[in-house]
Amino acid sequence: MTGRRHNLLALALLAVALTPAASQPGPSPFDPPPSWPFPNPRLRAAYIALQTFRRTAIFSDPTNFTANWVGPNVCAYNGVYCAPHPADGAVLVVAGLDLNHADIAGFLPPDLPAGLPDLALLHLNSNRFCGVLPDTFLHLRLLHELDVSNNRFVGAFPDVVLSLPSLRYLDLRFNDFEGPIPPALFDRPLDAIFLNSNRLTRPIPPNLGNSPVSVLVLAHNSLGGCIPPSIGRMADTLNEIVLIDDALTGCVPPQVGLLRKVTVFDVSGNRLQGPLPPTVAGLVAVQELNVARNLLEGAVPPSVCALPSLRNFTYVDNFFSFRPGCAVATADGAWNCIPGAPAQRPPAQCAAVAASPFDCSKAQCQAPASAVPVRPPSGRPGGRTPPAPVGAPHVRPVMPPRPSPPGSGTPSYPSPPGGSTTPGTAAPPPPTSGESPGHVMPPSYTPPSSGYQPPSASSPSGQPASPPPGYVTPPQTPSSPLPLPAPGPWTPPPPPSGSGSSPPGGTGGTPPFPPVQGVPYSSPPPPPAAEVPPVHGVSYGSPPPPLLPPVYGMSYSSPPPPVHPVHGVSYGSPPPPTAGP
Repeated sequence: MTGRRHNLLALALLAVALTPAASQPGPSPFDPPPSWPFPNPRLRAAYIALQTFRRTAIFSDPTNFTANWVGPNVCAYNGVYCAPHPADGAVLVVAGLDLNHADIAGFLPPDLPAGLPDLALLHLNSNRFCGVLPDTFLHLRLLHELDVSNNRFVGAFPDVVLSLPSLRYLDLRFNDFEGPIPPALFDRPLDAIFLNSNRLTRPIPPNLGNSPVSVLVLAHNSLGGCIPPSIGRMADTLNEIVLIDDALTGCVPPQVGLLRKVTVFDVSGNRLQGPLPPTVAGLVAVQELNVARNLLEGAVPPSVCALPSLRNFTYVDNFFSFRPGCAVATADGAWNCIPGAPAQRPPAQCAAVAASPFDCSKAQCQAPASAVPVRPPSGRPGGRTPPAPVGAPHVRPVMPPRPSPPGSGTPSYPSPPGGSTTPGTAAPPPPTSGESPGHVMPPSYTPPSSGYQPPSASSPSGQPASPPPGYVTPPQTPSSPLPLPAPGPWTPPPPPSGSGSSPPGGTGGTPPFPPVQGVPYSSPPPPPAAEVPPVHGVSYGSPPPPLLPPVYGMSYSSPPPPVHPVHGVSYGSPPPPTAGP
């Protein structure tokens, strides 16, 4: 009996001894060696997050962009930018991750935000990332710029971006996001929204006018419906709006005349009907006015001749029956119904339209699918079918797609093979031997100035907008590895003393800024050598803008203009990734 008790006691003691070891998880394969020095726990957490990202979520890195992601100095990694935390300048954190043009294939792991909670910019432009944006992005309370354009993301619009309190710049273009645009997007305090070239459907939400954006690009989607009349409420902020090829119907709302600061208004390639409202006289700052390839009719408003800043007025391929004699109106106008003008539609087509003018006062904003007109048949130069019989509902005739007339076209979003760069973002040059990227964030994009400035061909136009005084840190998330004192004003750190640079896309040197005519969205002049400009009062900047050719009033376009410029208009954006050999 004594021996049995002895054995039972020995087993109990062995179980107690083994229990703590069994309950403790083994060390992570990405934990750094204990001897490695990290200035603070945040940088140690960033190391683990970046190593996990590199080794488990990146499937292909053909340019070896992440090859130097080794060792404890995460601030020297390609594409990683460090800066003092806005709430405590003594704490250095990873404030930016810029993998633009790296051609990396992979996905975004859900645990990435937990290790990089202080990101203010995340630039993933022109890669091969796929999947969805994880909901854990909601922990990025300081994120100011999010650019995932020109990738292979899928699914519904990523609602997680609507939960980011500091977000001001959103670029989701050239992906495969689908479904409706959530109305809540236009209630967020964003300065720029790029959603073009996705698979978005359903009409533009009626609360569009709630948005304070200065640049809005929704082109090349299948939205349908109308331009919400609430657009007039954007008068104080909107500088550029591009709604090319969105299957829009209905009439151009007269409220567009309230947009006194707009320099680019492009609704070409849609199914807009009725007359162009005379209220366009209120577009006193507009430089590019493009209504080409629609179903507009009646007279071109004589008020376009009095627009003081207008450089290009494009209205080819409509049903206009009159135009004023000023040069800006007579420079275009093919394939309309204008008597005596060259290259007009056949008289029979024009007569059919004149016999049944579209009444915008009776048009519903959100047109039903059965009433959506389409383009004329491909086998004919164009035209509309005869008017409906008396007593039938007044619905525009249905016209299938057809080629555009000779010499016409609509600006699109091509770019060079290298892809695009986020406005305010460029891949810096490689370093010279012995140089280190350091930890200074490059300057970020600057929103358009509050008023229109006449373009200048000799120098970059516009000045950076003055940031608001001070910066208040959003609430800290539980994932923050280091408690910080209360937020307060913050001064950006000075740039490195040398011209330190890094491999393509990494930290370092600042390329020269190009001349951009008109409003300089995301194309500010070079920053002074003594300081890095703040981003809307946020402590983190982003890489400098790319080398761009002059673009009339449009600096939101990252890549060069199309190969075949159309009427002097050039709207740039990254193309979808090309298939490999």
